[in-house]
Amino acid sequence: MGIIRRKLKSLLVVFFLLSIVIVIFSMLFPSQVVTSKWIMIGAQKKEVLAKLNNLDDWPSWNDILIQQENVQTYKKDSILNKGDSITWGQSQQALNIIRFDSIRIDGLDMDIQMGGNQSVHSGITLSVQKDSVLMSWYIIEKLKWYPWEKIYGMMAADMKGPALQHSLSVFKEQLDN
Repeated sequence: MGIIRRKLKSLLVVFFLLSIVIVIFSMLFPSQVVTSKWIMIGAQKKEVLAKLNNLDDWPSWNDILIQQENVQTYKKDSILNKGDSITWGQSQQALNIIRFDSIRIDGLDMDIQMGGNQSVHSGITLSVQKDSVLMSWYIIEKLKWYPWEKIYGMMAADMKGPALQHSLSVFKEQLDN
């Protein structure tokens, strides 16, 4: 009985020390992750802005909204304003929302909240490059100190990047048609 107790105690000490090492090691990773994708669009900036400002059109090109049910837009008037939003989901507990924080001549900033999860900051910027427009979409996620959050952060760009790039490609394709 004494041998089993000592081995169990040693095992618990090793587990505790390993946990401390993992937590300390995870603190070396950054506390936020930025995912960014861009595309060149052969159109005038005002055309790109007009499509971007049309919230009713977002479900046709935005991968987050494609094939979602109950997508609703809330806007103050015909143009995009601060405080306007897009919501979707089945219930109040599972409500997802994109809320627009600022609208600028060179893009927009928004917060995206999926269900009850922490919201992430996102934005789309536009810059004119000779005869085309460079459209960039970025997502900034703040990570908690937990080791599994930091590990998730290392994979976040690989998980979200393809969806951002596909959305931008569909946006461009629809603008060209």
